[in-house]
Amino acid sequence: MKHAPQNRSWARRFFCSKLMLCANLLLAGFVGWSLSREFADGREATANLSDLQKQMASLEAKNSDYADTIAKLGTPAFVEREARLKLGYQKSGEQVLMLRSISASQVASGETTASDDAALGNPQKWWRYFLGGD
Repeated sequence: MKHAPQNRSWARRFFCSKLMLCANLLLAGFVGWSLSREFADGREATANLSDLQKQMASLEAKNSDYADTIAKLGTPAFVEREARLKLGYQKSGEQVLMLRSISASQVASGETTASDDAALGNPQKWWRYFLGGD
C-alpha cells in the first residue's frame, strides 16, 4: 500500500524536494570548481618550482665560477703577472723588452712607424695624411 504524501515527515519532504536537489547540484558544482582550481594551482606551483630549481642550478654554477676566479686572483702568480703587465714590474737581474706587433703587410710595404712619423715635420705629416705619399 502506498503512503500518501501528507503522511511523510517534514524532514523527508524537505530532503526529497526540488529545492534540495538544486542546492545539492550547486554544492557539487562549487566543490568541483574548487577542486579544479586547486589542481591547476598545484600544477602551476610544480612548474614554478622546477623553473626555480633550474635557476638555482645555474646560479650555483656561476657562483662556483666566481669562487674559482676569486681564488685565482689571490694567488702570487696572478699578482706578479698583473704587476708585470700593468706596472712594468721586473725582478732584479731581468731586462724588460717591449715588442710592438706589426702586420705582415706593413713589413712588406715598408710603411713608416710611429717613431718615423714623429721625426717628420708638420707639413710632411699633412701631405701623407691627404695624399698618402711622401
